[in-house]
Amino acid sequence: MPRVYVSLPLTGPSGPLGREMLRGAELALERHHPAVDLVVLDAAAEDRDAQAAANARAAVTDAAALADVGDFHSSQVLASAPVLSGAGMLQVAPVATFTGLSGSTLVRLTPDDQAGARAIADWLAGHGVGRLLVVHDHDDGYGIPVGRMCAEAARARNLDVRARPVWDHDEPMADDVRGAQALLYVGVAGSGAIGLWRDLHALDADLWLLGTDGVAAPWLARELSAGAAARTRFFTAQRAPWGFYGFEAMALVLDALARGGDDRARVTHVARATRDRDSVLGRYSLDEHGRTTSAAYGRLAVVHGELVWDRT
Repeated sequence: MPRVYVSLPLTGPSGPLGREMLRGAELALERHHPAVDLVVLDAAAEDRDAQAAANARAAVTDAAALADVGDFHSSQVLASAPVLSGAGMLQVAPVATFTGLSGSTLVRLTPDDQAGARAIADWLAGHGVGRLLVVHDHDDGYGIPVGRMCAEAARARNLDVRARPVWDHDEPMADDVRGAQALLYVGVAGSGAIGLWRDLHALDADLWLLGTDGVAAPWLARELSAGAAARTRFFTAQRAPWGFYGFEAMALVLDALARGGDDRARVTHVARATRDRDSVLGRYSLDEHGRTTSAAYGRLAVVHGELVWDRT
């Protein structure tokens, strides 16, 4: 019986999201191909990247294994992709967005951070924003490079863009914010995010307060005043419930198995040759690097303290 491995966080902070994605994968299996043996491995650990690599090694040494669904975090895919690619095993990463991910057997179902930068720039231009301040955290792996992408994408849409790292505690913000019509924070929301949003809205009640997916936290949304919430938007590659991504990842794998048989190389070739596929995530193709061609990007608003999909 052909075997498919799943490597997702099932415990820890990301456990609820990983379990939702796993349930989606299980539903796809029940619907499309119940004769496949599913092996589920928890990718949560103190060193989650090392755990992802260990899970990948377990998959590639199983002679019956033909594909792997995972991993969840981009850093985990960075660790597992070389292992899976080296063994010629198809890997479908449902939600990883880091632009630098690569692998000869890797398939990615969500647009990367570069696509997100373009989506933010398009929204700004469409809402008449001409002056943007990009504020990024100090993370060399996310905040700094993605902040740079966002600034470049906005400039390509003829916006006047300034960029700087996030302010230190008690560092004045007014001079930097003055004249901006929108502020985009690129990074991960920490304990200071509530105060940052409050202070920025106090400086200018008309300022758009935007954030990338690392800022789209329910606890932050709950703390925003009605006025700040009305001017807040978060941009995220996710644009459907997490279970949809697990469902489509498994559905793509199962379709590849149906056409590729029990040969890992053939299964990978079939999957990466996907063109104009209709799915629960919408229609997409995969480019020569296994990346989705879909540019559709999610956007969240805050209504009554809750994150909701923004349709405006």
